[in-house]
Amino acid sequence: MSKLPAAAAVIAATVFAVPGSAQQGVLLRFTPPVGQVTHYRNVNQTWMQIPGMSAGDTSVPTMTQTMYTTKTVTAASGSSRVVSTTVDSSARQMPGMEGMMPSGDMFRGMVTIQRIDPLGRVDSVSVTPPPGADPMVAEALQRGAGSNRSSLPLPERALGVGDSWTDSLSLPLSAGMGGALTTFHLTYRLDRIERVGGARVAVISMTGAIGTDGAGAAGAAQGTMSGQFRFDLDASRLISVTNDMTGEIQGPSGSMPMRSHTVTEVLP
Repeated sequence: MSKLPAAAAVIAATVFAVPGSAQQGVLLRFTPPVGQVTHYRNVNQTWMQIPGMSAGDTSVPTMTQTMYTTKTVTAASGSSRVVSTTVDSSARQMPGMEGMMPSGDMFRGMVTIQRIDPLGRVDSVSVTPPPGADPMVAEALQRGAGSNRSSLPLPERALGVGDSWTDSLSLPLSAGMGGALTTFHLTYRLDRIERVGGARVAVISMTGAIGTDGAGAAGAAQGTMSGQFRFDLDASRLISVTNDMTGEIQGPSGSMPMRSHTVTEVLP
């Protein structure tokens, strides 16, 4: 199943908010200061059942991907910001499936540069593959750059606690699926604003449904998503993102149930 861009499920790209009070409304905007540097750890655990293979120990993830990244706001471009994300290290573990996909520190040195407008929309994106990357891996990374976006689309209006907004996204399901698109219909809600060590933190929840567009396509996907975003409003800094996805892919080889749990946290 296609995942939300490394933004939403594997690296989780940063979205910021400007100060505001819960009583008067909070205006969420992507306006970080140039020069801001943030370090993150992202851990994605995936459970999947490949057609024809034994389910094995379903309590153990079939794949665990860990990435440490550095995100730097390098420039202002009009009202937008240019953000560079470098993968400092990565590790992939696939118990019992080591021969099916590459493992090890295969993403170290990869650089993604995004130009993001004040509503969190990505105007442009480019990816520099890791040094010495396999040509097929490099091509896949470049091809996926077109769908890269920030992790949270921002509403134009100011929000009060309890207010919600919606967004949708379509991504290619996978190669060989006849042009099918995985669709994500997402709802976000400002749950509360907390005080954490003197800082104001906006807590935003997300729920969503996953489906497929593409008449006559060779594959289909369906499922649900939920997550939470925590932002330091005063420092304009993402604190953490959690994302859970449960679904199923129908393809030429049969049905493949899967679920994933992703946590992204800011490091000191």
